[in-house]
Amino acid sequence: MVAETVDEGLYGQPGWQPPHPRLSRPAAVYNLAEALSGRGLSDAAATTLARSAVRPDDMRRKLAESAELRVQGGTLLIVETRLWAASVVPHPANPREYGRRRYRLGGGGADFTETPEPTSAAGARAELEIRVSEPSALAQRLEDTKQRLLTENPLTQDLAVEGVLQPLTVVAVTVHHANGHPTASMLITADGSSRISAAHSILGYSPSKVAYEWGADERKHRKEVNRWIRHSQKQGWDHLVEDERERLRVLNVPARVIVGFVPDSHVGQRFHTAVRNFIGLTHIRPPRPYGAAVENNAKADAVLDSLAEPTRSGNAHVTPAEKRWFAATMTSTEADAEGLSDHLDVRAASIVKSLLGGGATTARRVNDGIRSLTAKQRPKRDERVEIAVELILRAVHTGHGSEDGKFLRSRRGVLQRAYRMPEIAELPAGSLLEEGNRHDTSLDLLRDLALKEAERGQGNDGRLGIAQTELAVKAAYYMVLAEPVALQREMYGGSDEEDSRGPVSVLRAMLSSRRGVQQAYEVVCSGRQGQRLHEVDDSGARTVTGGGEHRLLTDALVRHTYTGEPLDEQTTGYAGAATCWSSVKGAVETLQKRVRDMANVPRQGGDGFQVSQEGWNSGEILRLRSELDRVDRTIADWADRWEELEHLREGAEGQPD
Repeated sequence: MVAETVDEGLYGQPGWQPPHPRLSRPAAVYNLAEALSGRGLSDAAATTLARSAVRPDDMRRKLAESAELRVQGGTLLIVETRLWAASVVPHPANPREYGRRRYRLGGGGADFTETPEPTSAAGARAELEIRVSEPSALAQRLEDTKQRLLTENPLTQDLAVEGVLQPLTVVAVTVHHANGHPTASMLITADGSSRISAAHSILGYSPSKVAYEWGADERKHRKEVNRWIRHSQKQGWDHLVEDERERLRVLNVPARVIVGFVPDSHVGQRFHTAVRNFIGLTHIRPPRPYGAAVENNAKADAVLDSLAEPTRSGNAHVTPAEKRWFAATMTSTEADAEGLSDHLDVRAASIVKSLLGGGATTARRVNDGIRSLTAKQRPKRDERVEIAVELILRAVHTGHGSEDGKFLRSRRGVLQRAYRMPEIAELPAGSLLEEGNRHDTSLDLLRDLALKEAERGQGNDGRLGIAQTELAVKAAYYMVLAEPVALQREMYGGSDEEDSRGPVSVLRAMLSSRRGVQQAYEVVCSGRQGQRLHEVDDSGARTVTGGGEHRLLTDALVRHTYTGEPLDEQTTGYAGAATCWSSVKGAVETLQKRVRDMANVPRQGGDGFQVSQEGWNSGEILRLRSELDRVDRTIADWADRWEELEHLREGAEGQPD
């Protein structure tokens, strides 16, 4: 082994002098290919990997003691070695680009090219498969990926001086072409796409050339590698110019090559899922997160996988068609052929109900998907909400331009807040009340059911009914995405003193009244027709401005109209009591906040907090606890009386006529 030394490289920084590279003997390549085939790899993948190895004889010896890399659902078997950079391409579906992807459901012109997603190869091989229309489609995708990575995660200057320090994680993939072009075997990075893209940039390599020209022709591959080896031998390191040294530093790269996979026996997870889990553990969890939108998109795919898999005790929570619909990987025409709605608010409500409703059973399945990618033991509800919203917005990426980050950012947060509505968690499993169709006959029924719930005072008691909640979810989708925006975050449309309510409070106040239900119905009708949103009165008729025009619906107008204040006619009966109960709950929440505020008051001139360190007057606390006890006994009596009447009603229902 040649000792490693340093010299002065780019911008005067110490530059790494790599060991002198050598081209392996064909016999060593053949022996490694045979050994890899014996480990279960296909002949094509074994050959591609063998000729990519810088020292095939050394890699063959390491195969006997491959290292184990534990991921969610199984164990990856890896071998650490060095590979020629002319053999490896970036992951064509690199998760770092999730936030900019375009999806078929959102539309797209003739130039629309869907991102290819790898799946597991047949059998139990540690290989992936990708299906594309033709070689040019994947070639363009690889070029776009390289350029995007060079812009977003620039590593070229670092690699030019030090080479690639951390090993890439490399996996074999077979590419199938729909146009009949022969299959192609290549190596992609499960981790390290930015590094290999930077190396290719230094070398002047096109990843499409690496994949389809050098990957298909061993002679051309060896010729490209050998020209740099011969040049360095002829000139000697000391006589190379700096850009030649830079190329030699990245001519080959350290790699962890996945050569096997052992799934956990009780899980039965497939190889491509294990690779994705590895990516999640590497990037979506620290130390280098991809960013919230990308993380949530990656977790969303894992959640859909979990929901689409049957369990030992039951069926899958979503069908294969619903999985594609939620993932936005089908067109509106394909959705219609599968009997799914072409209304995006229905899709949004279906996603919300499937991921956030259905009680503890659904929550467990969604959390299983999150854990498979992050190993997080207790995912919180807010995380599930963020994942649901990211799926919903996939249909918006293409329609509004995937580069329009400001449009998505401003609306993403509002939808996340709106869909944190506690009532959503209480939605029963199963179909929506109104699943949507071209004639919208069932939307009228949903409105009528919501009107009946509002008349019973639901919403004013702090909880919307099932129909009110579903209508709120659908209306919120269009209100948030509208221009002008008709539902914004708290403290928009007025000062903090005027209205600091969050979207959930505004929606609940709106759907608690007859006019608000009519307004939500109008929002959904207009949204489905692609029309602007307008204000309506109690009868559902559009209101008119002094100039004789229909008044546009805005956030300020919604907040002004639906203040959440009790109406005069709701002072007696259940509706009146429900209004008071809402105030009681608000007072309790305020009390909890004030207690937290008091607990966080710091000590003067010292560490820690005042009351945790020095306590509070026990007499005052005793008097307050006595008052709280009386309140507790009072509302407990109400609960007892409710249960007594419920018992009587159940008994009456069981009596014969």
